This record gives sequence, C-alpha cells and structure tokens, in this order.
Amino acid sequence: MEVIRSAQNGIVKRIAKLKQKKYRDELSMFFTEGYRNVSDTCAARPNDVVAVVFDERGYAARGGEFADFETYVVDNAVFAKLTETESSQGVLCINRLPESKPPTDGAIVLLDRVRDPGNVGTILRSCCAFGYGAVLCGCAEVYSPKVVRSAMSAVLKCNISTDVTAADVKAAGYELICADMDGESVISAQKPCGKYCIVIGNEADGVDDGIKKLCDRTVSVPQRNIESLNAGVAAGILMFALNN
Repeated sequence: MEVIRSAQNGIVKRIAKLKQKKYRDELSMFFTEGYRNVSDTCAARPNDVVAVVFDERGYAARGGEFADFETYVVDNAVFAKLTETESSQGVLCINRLPESKPPTDGAIVLLDRVRDPGNVGTILRSCCAFGYGAVLCGCAEVYSPKVVRSAMSAVLKCNISTDVTAADVKAAGYELICADMDGESVISAQKPCGKYCIVIGNEADGVDDGIKKLCDRTVSVPQRNIESLNAGVAAGILMFALNN
C-alpha cells in the first residue's frame, strides 16, 4: 500500500476541509475518527462510507479489518494533523451525510438550541439506545467532529432531522412533552399512548417560550440537593422513563 506523505495530497486536503461546516455542507461528507467509532460506522452504514484512512501504525494493526472499503494510508505526522484528538488510534473514515428525513412515527426527541457538542452527542447516543428519533433545532451542528466523537455511531444509526420545527412535529400528530423543572415528576406522569416528542431546551435558557406554548404537558426529573441536571443526563432519564 502506497503511503501518502504530502499534506497537499487531494485526500488529505479533503479531510482537512471536512473540519469546517461549510465544506461538510458543500461536499455532503463528514469524517469519523477512532477505531471503535469507525468500525461501528462501517457496520451500520457501509454504503455511506467513502473511504477509510489510516496512519502507518493503524494500517499495520488493523488494515485487514477494512479490506472491503476504499483505503488510504497517510504518513503518521501528516495524519496527526488531520485528527481532532491526541489518541486517534490511527484510523478515520469519510462518510456521506445522511439525508434529513422528517419524523413520521414512533417516539422522538426535539433539541431546542442545545449548544454543547457533548450534550448533543450524549442525547443522540441515548436516542439510539432507547429507540428514539431526533430533531435538532438551532443546536450544535450534528456532524461536527466534536458531536460525532461524542455520539459515536449514533449519528448514522438513528433518524436525525435538522430542518424540522416544533410546529412541524405538532402538525404531524405528535404529543409534545416539554422538559422543565416546573413540570410534573416523570416518575408519576402518565405514559404517552401514541406518537410523542420530548422537548429538551437550551442549557442556559431552557425551552423557548414559543415552543412551550405548543407543548401538551410538562414533565421534570425529580432531584435532591442540586439545582438542575446536565441536559444530556436529563434527556436520557426522560427517554427511559417515558418509554418503559
């Protein structure tokens, strides 16, 4: 396998561009890094994998596992400049952006201006684990490297919509359930009996007032000795409690 040693190589330049949202949108691609993340991504959506890229050490250790995919090997020093982490495990993959599809059935979570990439990624992983779709409104960009690392392969395993509003969800027949500290305890709240959407608000300001008016009811996570929970933690508890 020929080793790419120039930062001016077309593959290297493409990956570098994918760190910026405008190029992710322009090229309709994003990248995933880390062995487990890449492995899960290739298994979940193999047809959306454009190429798997290794550094020399990574290819020597794991190249054979990805023989079914277009593969490139990049000089260790050049590869290190492409990654967003100190321990990238020497492998990343370039993926096609999945199509954003509006939700039509089942349970979903709507994220209203959730800005922290870690929170967005954590919520997407919980959506995947508990069988929810996700609608993102004004949030941290879902295919940014930080969100992708946090979400792992959930960005490709669950249905994610990025161009749908709360009003659209309401019009599609969903019960909107607002997450707010002033709501009824989710432990005693009635379980949804049809399509429903849990609305998780901005970390600092909560759910937008306009969206609150659209909601059918409000629930909260009962707490002791602390003012509030992290948005990602609260969302996971609500998803589990309302779906069991």
